This record gives sequence, structure tokens and C-alpha cells, in this order.
Amino acid sequence: MRREQVPGVAPRPTTPYNPGSYRVLVRHAGSSGFVTLPETSPPDRPRWRAVAALWLGWYLALIVFQQIVWARFTLDRPDYAYPWTGDMTGGYADGPATGPWFYARWDSPRYVAIAREGYRPDGGPGDDRAAFYPVYPLLMRAVHTLMIAPLGLGDWSAGGHADAGYALAGIIVSAGMSLAAALAMYALAWDRLGPDAAWRAAFYLLIFPSALYLAQVYTEATYLAFALAMLAALYRRRWLIALPLIVLATLTRPVGLFLVLPFAAAWLRDWWNGVRPPRWALIGVIAPPLAWLGWNRWLASLGVDPAEVYASFNREILSVRGLLDLAGDVIYIFREPNGVHVALDLVMALGGIALCLLALRRQPGLALYGLAAIGLPLSSGQLTSMSRYVLAAAPIFLVLARAGERPVFDRVWTVISLLWFALYVVLYVHGFWLA
Repeated sequence: MRREQVPGVAPRPTTPYNPGSYRVLVRHAGSSGFVTLPETSPPDRPRWRAVAALWLGWYLALIVFQQIVWARFTLDRPDYAYPWTGDMTGGYADGPATGPWFYARWDSPRYVAIAREGYRPDGGPGDDRAAFYPVYPLLMRAVHTLMIAPLGLGDWSAGGHADAGYALAGIIVSAGMSLAAALAMYALAWDRLGPDAAWRAAFYLLIFPSALYLAQVYTEATYLAFALAMLAALYRRRWLIALPLIVLATLTRPVGLFLVLPFAAAWLRDWWNGVRPPRWALIGVIAPPLAWLGWNRWLASLGVDPAEVYASFNREILSVRGLLDLAGDVIYIFREPNGVHVALDLVMALGGIALCLLALRRQPGLALYGLAAIGLPLSSGQLTSMSRYVLAAAPIFLVLARAGERPVFDRVWTVISLLWFALYVVLYVHGFWLA
């Protein structure tokens, strides 16, 4: 590319110098020749296709790796990750012969039951469906109705396991939502940190130790898609987009309630700086609690007490029993060799809290949301599933992405995360306790 230059006037670059860009020929006044000066490249643009390609490679590698793990070896049973998990892991898990059920473990059958039958009136003995929020199973039902049933797979019983069509619908929803979550994380980090950090944030999200849940029959991908997209829209002040997303996130996971913290912080910051944000946008602070209350009132109309359901999972906020259970779990780490899993859950929780605290000065509203997302389940006195719950804390990935500017940290964290990720995949495939 050649650019003509007015004699005696030095060129003014419009963007920062990039030594890897193309060059331009400039004639200097009083000179008979040309000299080459570095030219700047056009401003970088989001590489959505590259993120989608990254996600596709990650997704296919994970799905195939789960098959390889099953075919290559098995694990001695039962699993004493926690004192009580031995009674739950005596039998072998479903294998690839069960089709989509191979990617459905632990809580997954509950989502399938809700997608198929809904929530039972008056509850019933052992009926704990009220602890699982409706958006994800509703999406499963929609996919089953529009895609699975027309293909004649509505009554599919893979390997003798019924309702395989609903399990397949759950996989499809999780796949699409995990792509949306990666793209939303990329957009959020792009605005906050720039293009290079945005790429790292999306990559770190996909290789996070518990990110395998993004591809299984679980709500993690759906919640992250709504929550991260809401945050990206919020920081671009797209209030009309952020409003429905914050409600959908709240009805996907209860932790979505805490998204009102960054929402309120963004609105108040604009108001304090004289930007005059629209007053109607404050609906975003009111709507999630109203949606949550409406959901619980509807459950009550069915004769279901959500508090009793949560208590059946030992999820009681700041209860004495819960605090004693938490102390017992910590003691278990030092008493039993198998306590390493409890130690990993503890490290995950404490590490997530530390990273959110690091984000507190730069992004207080977002950091408080991350702390609440980790603190809510931790306050019940349970370390179980903390590796999965930490995924909701978006500030973690922004702090990691910023730290990843240092090549040594980037490589070391990538190795640690992938090894941890692989360990969790092995446990999940063989039906051992994970989260």
C-alpha cells in the first residue's frame, strides 16, 4: 500500500504502533528518495469466528475424550471423596451404549424428569424437583418437541434406558448455550480488557477445571450464557437487552439474583457521573427478586415448600448444622487420604474468593456479584459442588485473563487447569462423585 505525504509534514499515526503491520513509503522534504516507516494496522475487531472455532474444537475434544476414558480403564469402587459418597457410588455408571445418557450424571435425571413431566403438584416423598429452576428444562422440552420428536426419537430408549430423547435435548441445549457463553465471555472481556485478554478469558473459561459441565446435561452452560450476555449488554448500556437476560438468568439458577449488584452499580455510576441513565432501567434491579418470589409462590400453589426441599440437600443458610458440617469436611481433609477431593473443593472456593477480591477495586459491582455467587452455597456449610458453583463468578476469568498477559503465568495456568479438567472428566465419566 502506498500513501502520498505532504512535503515537510510528518505523518500522524491514528492508532498505536504495531511492529507486525504493513509499511508505507513516505517522501521527506529535500530528499530524492523514499524511506519506509511502520504503518499501523486497522483497529482490531472481535474474532467471533475464531472463538466459535475454539469452542467447536473444545467441544469435540471433550466429547471424544469422555468416550476414550470409558474405553481405556475403570476405577475401583466405591468412591470416598466425602464421608457419605461411598453409599452412592457402589454401582457402575451408564456407558456409551445408553447414548445421550452417557453424558448425564447425578442431577441430570431430575432435569429430564422436569422437562418430561414438569413439577409435581403437592410434591411427594423424595420429590426434590423444586430445587431445580425451570428455564433449562423448558428449553429441553422445546428442543425435544421441535427437533427430537419429529425425528421419531420421542420414545427413544437407548440401551434400555428410557427418555433418551430428552437427555439428547439436554445435550443440544448445553452445546448451544456453551457456545453462547464463550462468545459472551469474549464480548465482556473485550470491552473491559481488550482483544488479547478477551481471547484468553474465553479460553480460560472453556478449560476451567469444572467447565466439563458446560457440555453435559446440566444448567451451567445455560446460566452462563444468560448471565455473561447480560453483563456484556449492561456494560455497553444496552438496557433493553440486559433486562430480559437478568430475569432468565435468575430463573435458571438462584444465584442469578445477585446480578442485580453489577446492574445497580452500573446505573448508579452513570447517575453519579451525570450521564442520566434511564429511570425505567431500574426495573432490572426489581425484576429478578420479583421473578424469584413469583417462582416460589407458584411452587407454594402446588403444595411444595422450597425451604424444605433445600433442607433435604442440607442447604440451610448459616445454620449451626451447616457450619458443623463444614468443619467436619475440613477435618476430613487431614484425616483421610481420599480427602484430597474435599481439599480441591476448598481450594476452588478460596481461590475464587481471592480472585474476586482482586477485582474489587477495578470492578466493585462485578466483584461483589462473584463473591455472592461463591458465598451463597458456601454459607450453607457445604463444600460439595463448589467446583461447579465457582463457574458462575465471572470476575475470576477477567482477573485470570489480565494475569495471562505474562507468558509464564499463561502457560503454567493452562497446564494446571487442563490437568485438573482431565481429572474431573475421568471422575464424571465413571460416575464418581464430582459436583
